[in-house]
Amino acid sequence: MTNNAIEYQFRFSDFQLLQKHMSKRLFLRNRARYGWALFGVVLCALFITLAVLINVQASRMYRLVGMGYSNSVLLALIVTLSAAILSLWPAIAVRVRTLRTQVSDDGPLLGATQLAFDEKGVAVSRPLMTTIYRWNAFQAVELSNGAVVLPIDNGIGLIIPSSTFTSDSARFELVAALSKHLEVAKVAA
Repeated sequence: MTNNAIEYQFRFSDFQLLQKHMSKRLFLRNRARYGWALFGVVLCALFITLAVLINVQASRMYRLVGMGYSNSVLLALIVTLSAAILSLWPAIAVRVRTLRTQVSDDGPLLGATQLAFDEKGVAVSRPLMTTIYRWNAFQAVELSNGAVVLPIDNGIGLIIPSSTFTSDSARFELVAALSKHLEVAKVAA
């Protein structure tokens, strides 16, 4: 076999399959955390139901507490809804943790990065990989909190962090140069 190239069409269904597989891997690694998160969500739902019942049955609540109608009902609602919010803490912790587990520090996406661009496109070089983007792949050049963002699709893009630039003028010079290349690519297409 002399030809080592493989050609294929990567479709949305393939992407869905990849996401499903990766989600399953994350779940298996964090099974106990997901269990506590689910328990917290169910507990939150119970607290919210209790808050609704307290609000609907406010006259009975007044008779039980004896603090005065409005104070006792409001205090019960505040305590119940605060408990509902606190019961979501395990779910919030799992979400933050799973975001972090999608990219590792020693993986190919993080680390020392070199960006080079020419008439054909942008080359992003990292220790474990090099990616080349043609200019037509980018939708625009955007600024976000001092970083330069080149969106490729709805949830994917290339980001050049704000710490890369020594001054605002350097940032705006890069934005102008990138914008010029994008305009040339749009005209050529």
